[in-house]
This record gives sequence, C-alpha cells and structure tokens, in this order.
Amino acid sequence: MASIRHMISAFLAGEISPMLQGRVDIQHHAYGLQTCENFVPMIEGPIVKRPGFLYVRDADPTSSWLSAFRFSVTQQYAIEWGNLKARFFTQGGRIESPPGTAYEVATPYAAADCPLLSFQQSHDRLYIDHPAYPPAALSRTSAITFSYAASALSNGPFRDQNTNETITITPSGASGSITLTASSALFVAGHIGSLWRIEVEDFASLTAWEPGRKDVVSGTQVRSDGKIYQAISSGVTGGVQPIHEAGSYYDGQNLKDVNGNGPYGVLWKYISGKYGIVKVTGFTSSTQVTATVVKALPPPAVGAATWRWSEGAFSNARGWPGLVLHFKGRQIHFKDFDVCASVVGDYLNHDTATSNGTPETDLAFRRTIATDNPPMWVVSDRAILAGTADSELAIGPTNAAAPLSGSNIAATPQSYYGSATVFPVQVGTATLFVELGGRRMRSTDFDFARDRYNPVDLTAAARHITASGIVQLAYQRWPTPLLHAVRGDGQIVTHPWTREEIKGFCRLVPGGNATVLSAACIVGADGKSDDLWLLISRPTPGGTRREIWKQASWRELGDPIDQAFFVDGGVQQSASAGQTHFSGLSHLAGQAVAVLAGGNVVSGLSVANDGTLDLPADAIPLAGGYTLAVGLPYTATAVTLRPEPQSQSGTIQGLRQRVVRLVLRLLDTLGIKAGGVSNEDGVVDPLEEVLDRASETALDEVPPLFSGDTVATSIETSFNRNGQVQFVSDLPLPAVVSAAMLKLDVDANDA
Repeated sequence: MASIRHMISAFLAGEISPMLQGRVDIQHHAYGLQTCENFVPMIEGPIVKRPGFLYVRDADPTSSWLSAFRFSVTQQYAIEWGNLKARFFTQGGRIESPPGTAYEVATPYAAADCPLLSFQQSHDRLYIDHPAYPPAALSRTSAITFSYAASALSNGPFRDQNTNETITITPSGASGSITLTASSALFVAGHIGSLWRIEVEDFASLTAWEPGRKDVVSGTQVRSDGKIYQAISSGVTGGVQPIHEAGSYYDGQNLKDVNGNGPYGVLWKYISGKYGIVKVTGFTSSTQVTATVVKALPPPAVGAATWRWSEGAFSNARGWPGLVLHFKGRQIHFKDFDVCASVVGDYLNHDTATSNGTPETDLAFRRTIATDNPPMWVVSDRAILAGTADSELAIGPTNAAAPLSGSNIAATPQSYYGSATVFPVQVGTATLFVELGGRRMRSTDFDFARDRYNPVDLTAAARHITASGIVQLAYQRWPTPLLHAVRGDGQIVTHPWTREEIKGFCRLVPGGNATVLSAACIVGADGKSDDLWLLISRPTPGGTRREIWKQASWRELGDPIDQAFFVDGGVQQSASAGQTHFSGLSHLAGQAVAVLAGGNVVSGLSVANDGTLDLPADAIPLAGGYTLAVGLPYTATAVTLRPEPQSQSGTIQGLRQRVVRLVLRLLDTLGIKAGGVSNEDGVVDPLEEVLDRASETALDEVPPLFSGDTVATSIETSFNRNGQVQFVSDLPLPAVVSAAMLKLDVDANDA
C-alpha cells in the first residue's frame, strides 16, 4: 500500500468530455471536472456557486422568447415575446400600467415565430425582420412606453425589371387611386400592399426641351434630364435646362437679351420622372388590381400598355426578408439570396437611381449573392459575416478602397463548417456562433495572416456539454464575462469568456425542475453590471407555470452572509424584528422551499396553499430586523476527474485506490459537503459536512463564512479504481472552492 498526495490547483477547464477522461497527458485533465453543475469555473481558477434567480413576474402563458432592447448603455429592457404581444422589463421589474397589469404592445407575431425574429438596434428603434412578416420597428416613445409599426419602406426594393415584352401592365391614371390591368395572369391576392414600379416605354409623344424656342404655350409638356415638365406660362424658353424634381422653376429670367429679343423664360412644373411607383390596395382578378400612386406616373404611361415594370421584392406573394442588419450606414435586408441595401443614411429609402435614372454609389441596391444556401444569420464586422447551412461568408466590397455599392459587392467564403439557425453574439472582437447540428459553438475572429475569418471550436474539449442542442446564445459582460447557451432540454451551458487556451464549461440546472425556454442579458439597475433574465416553465401542484426570473447579483468576497441569495424563483425581502409570518408567495404555493433568514438556514419548510410561509420563532434572529430569502432549492455539484499525480512508480490509473484525506481551500464558504463517488461495485460513499460550527460560535448566532484550508476529517471513500471526490452545496449558502488536496492510498499490488 502506497500513499500519494495529489493537488488540483484550479478548475478552470470545467466539465470536460467523457471522451477526454483518459487523456491524463493534457492540461484539460489537470484542471477539468467530470461534473460541474451549478458551479461556474472562473477564469482565475476556482469554481463558484452560481447565484440564484429572483422571481419577477408570471409570464404570459403563450410567451416563447426573450430578447434585449438597448436604448443606451445604462437604459436597457428585456422583451418578453408572446402570441401577438410584447411585454417589457427593466431596472429589475416589469413595466406595468396600471400597477399590477403588464404593459403590452400588440404585435403580429405568433409565439412559435418569435425565436426567428431578427433584430437590429438603432438608438430608440429596434428593427425587426421575419420571413413571414413585413419589416417592422419597435420604438421607445418614453422610458415606459413603446410602439410597434411596420416599416414604411419607400422606392422599393424591386425585383429585376420584366423582360418579356408580351406581358404588359396598363395604368388607368397618373395619380391618386388607379387600376392596373395586366395582359396575362400576373396578380394574386398576396400582392395587396406590394409596390410596383411602372416605367413608360418611350417618350415618343414628348419633344425635348430646348433653349430659345418660341411660341411655347401653357400646358405644353416636354422631356428634360430624363424627367417630364409642363409649361405653366407661355413665351420663349430660356437657357437654363429644367432639372428640378419638385415644384415650378423658370428656365430663364423672363427678360430680353441685349439685342432686344425675348423675353426669354418659361415657368416649368415638374410632373414626373421616367417611372412611377404604385402600391396595390385591392385584388380584383389575376389581371386587375387597384392601387394608390405613391410616386407620380409619367403621363404617357396612362392608358398605354408597358412591359417596363418591376414587382416589389417584398410582399405576401413573394415573401419577406428574414434578416436585418446595419452596415456602412445602410439598413440591409436579406431575403433568401438577395441583399437589399437602403440609401446610405436613409434606412427606409430604397431608391436605386437619381431622378434622371443615373445610379450613384450611395443609393440603394439589390444584389443576389453567389452561394449554395441563403444566410441564416448575419452580423456586422470588417465585412458582413453570414452563416449558411454549409459555409460562413464575408460579404463586403470587392474593391476595399471603394464604397460598398451594387457594383462593388461580393460574398467570399471564409470557412465550410455550416451554421445552425441560432443568432450569434459578438464578444470583444469575436463572433460566436453555433455550428450546423446545434452542438458545436465556434468563435470566429479575423486572422490577418490567413486573410480570412477563422472559426475555432470552443466545445472541442466538452462536446457532451451541448447535448440536446443549443437554441439561443446570450452574453453577460459584467461583473464576470460569461457566455450563456440555452439548451433544448432547458439547461444552460455557461462558459467564462477568456482568451486563455483552457476554456471551461458548466451547466446551470434550475431548481424546481424548471426548464429554461429563453434567456437575455441587459444592463442592471446599477448601470454597471449585466443581469441574466430567463423565461422558464416549471411544474407545480397547481399546474405548469411560465415565469420570468432574473439572476441575483454575483457575490463579492466579503459581502455579508445575510444578503446571500442562493435559491431559484425566489424572493428576498426585509423582515421586521420578530416577524415569522410572510405572504405574497403564491407562485410557490404548496412547494417545498429553501429559506435563509438573517443568514440562518431554515430547513424543512413548505409554502402553504394560500401563498403564506411561517417560520419557527427560534429560527429568526433574536433582535432587530433581518433579510429573508425564500425560493426553490438547487444543488451545486462538482466531481473531480481520476487523479494522475506524479509518481516514481508510474501511473496510478487503473489501480485500486481510495481517498483517505481531503483538504479543500475555500473562500467565503458555508454548508459545503464532500465525499467519494460511486464505484464500479455500486457502492455510494457518504457525503461529509466539511465545515463544522466553530466552538466559539453561539447556537443562536450565524456561523461566519470560512476562508482557508479545511480538512474533511471523516471522509470515507471505498476502494475503487477512480479516486474521485465530489463537492456538493445543497443549502442556500455561498461556496467557492479554490483548490483540493487529496491523499490517496494506492494498492500497488493490484496491478
């Protein structure tokens, strides 16, 4: 029998894949865990019990998603998306009007469609795209009010102009409400609300404006600079060509020249450009619709059939864009393979040419990208990063020295992993996305040496951690940078974001058998930290409930124990001296709860069916007020890997062994247990309370938090071939484990 000492100096690798648990030769094994549940591996090395979650309000029964509205750095909102409605949370609470009633804004979105809403924030507006709905915006109208409206896109975008000269459209008028008549079946009911661009075939009926032409009569129409003008005075034309786009202007000073000829100058009124735009308002048949003119049609087009028409790119008939993004001063919509970019600095304007038909680089454009599959997500970086089912693209200017435009854009493949339909998050300089299949999380950053974006697999050492697939990502910046990924089974995978090579993962498993449906991070009430908000579903004696939870603040070392909050779906409130009866806990009615009263753990309690809770009189502080925390219990568990200490005899892997002594290095900890792990014979080792009440602490006093090394004096592990231990915190108390020192008895003859 040989005794061997082994130290685990850090746990920053978190829960590693079972496939790696034989790789004792890599750093992940030295710093990893077999299980890391409700403990979070910090970038400094320790594992920290995660904070609990405060119950905020019941969610709407139809709610399916949470997202963020970031008006400013310090004013942000969590949006609860339900069937045809949105609710709002900020500063730790729900916006209500009147008090007790959720403030709601009506939306057209079905609850099942909300997870696919694409968002782009711009100050007080949140632009929204979804392939089944028109582009829209949710606007903040005051600190506690919002409005929703479809985006009033102007001047397009349009599909390619028709080229079949046998298919014509005849407009009945140039302005107001008109009828469009097609030469063949062209219209469907889904065209109601769509834009159509109608261009006159030619200007054969109009003469060109020329200077110095006499006998011009009021009412005469001419063409000039690709536009149509009508004389509203008579006389001789001057020398200034009409190019205006609205109103009336003289083409001269209406004076005689030095030879006494003249006077020169006719007043010209702008009539239209070479094309007009109409919006369909009613469906009559496949060959006829009614429409409202939104941009005047050229007079020669009235009553004349023209094959020069373009159908709007967006409509119920053609579908709507699924992704929206702001890039290089443009609002860009992605519909299938089409990139539809607005005018620079004018997000809703999709005019592609000047009034005389000349394209300019800062005007709108629509281009079809060359790729096998359409984008499922897009983000703005050096270029537009786009994820498709089989590759990741960089969409940007072909000529980097020139502005992005319809003639200067290309989609360049960067990698060929493929992406899932999960919107990415951007952290620092990196974009984090989920690979096709929903299991791998990748971080892509621009690699100057390769001149391309290089996606690194974050989950390479923990492939199991994303079991059931990732459905949503959320990033929490402060006080600890954490990437949260909601799994399909309702757990959360959490990853401390760090540039270090060793990257750890853990699982957040909510108490009360709750499942997480969605998560979002917004700035907290202090304006300095980020809050993690959850939409959860959980079973209760009264049936399944949907609730909104907000994670409590992360403890700082030295914070008082009576302010600790390590329960889920709970409440924290101030109690008066001697108070033992509490009400207002209807969401916990009939359920067993964990209670911390003034820092004392009170066990074995349940909330009554009427939502009240009574504490034993001997469980509360004897004098003065105190803080009560009550909620659903949860357990934090960490299980070590099989140890591989340095030994002159070689590896101890596979040898029968047992832990005979365990020393834990703790920070601000109470109520932690330790023990062995079930062995191959099915023997379950008991858990030991690691921290005993100090002899100098009176029975009616709260034990102080412990920092330092503590010995598990009576730890009992059976002989097995794993030598593992576990740390368990199942009380509503803080726990921070910095290191573990093990002494093992190894049966050298077992080999």
